[in-house]
Amino acid sequence: MTCSFFQSQGGSSFFSDRFGRSLAILSWWAFIIALVSGIVLSFNYRPWGNVYLALSKLTYQFPYGIFFRKLHYLSGQCFLLFALAHMSEHFLRRTFLHMKPIEWLRLVSAFFLSFPLVFTGFILKGDKEGIFAGEVMVNLAREIPIVGAGLAMLLLKPGEDFFLRPYLHHTVTLPLLVIFLLGGHRRRLFLEKGLGLLLLVILGVLTFFYQLPPDIPPRAEIAGITGPWFFHGIQLLLRYGSPLMVGILWPMTPISFMLALAFPLVSSFRQFWILTGILWVIHLIVLCVAWFLLPILAGVSG
Repeated sequence: MTCSFFQSQGGSSFFSDRFGRSLAILSWWAFIIALVSGIVLSFNYRPWGNVYLALSKLTYQFPYGIFFRKLHYLSGQCFLLFALAHMSEHFLRRTFLHMKPIEWLRLVSAFFLSFPLVFTGFILKGDKEGIFAGEVMVNLAREIPIVGAGLAMLLLKPGEDFFLRPYLHHTVTLPLLVIFLLGGHRRRLFLEKGLGLLLLVILGVLTFFYQLPPDIPPRAEIAGITGPWFFHGIQLLLRYGSPLMVGILWPMTPISFMLALAFPLVSSFRQFWILTGILWVIHLIVLCVAWFLLPILAGVSG
């Protein structure tokens, strides 16, 4: 008998099944809202020239620019958070034991891609933080043996076209990969429009009250530049460790363990499942420590 956080001895409860399905629906529709609002923004976004100034004009001078930018930002964050919660629910219930290996592999891969999808959007702000994030991304890619230099060029080209490739990945490559990987999952979720409409209404209302994080002019002299919130743990560790170890291997290890759970030879060992959970808890602890320490370290260095 499988024992997990969401299961009783009688099997999965109606609540846990419905809860997990609701997370999947909310994650999918947050993705759709982010996709549609991103398409609207892309008509007036230009990934060349003075991107910071162009985005400022798009936000404050174009009709409803601020509304769609807030909606895009909030829905993107919701997509990532609901995807994280949905995968956590899958993991805690050990549903990978009852899924086809290819189905689990596609689900974990789509979850993994949600991070670079949001990360590339962060770069496209064109401000000091976005430029910093892009430079860190390409420098970390170069640390990968053999394929690093080629991967770095694929992700970002320094110079006048700094934002072009992140733009293409954010608007085309990564969304299409997520849609493809979700496969039959997305066809089922498209039928569940009630929660999606509710989410759209809530996010629409929030746009009138929520203030976007301020964009920092590229030439501003300011200490404490940070990447997106989920990158803070890696950013903290990069102060003390090897870029390859803490920037590549550290975040990829729990993802690799999650992928390995697709195979019965691995997933049959409960100890491996526990070890994977411990890895995620350690990452969460480091992330929380980073949220606390990075502002302090920025003040000391400043």
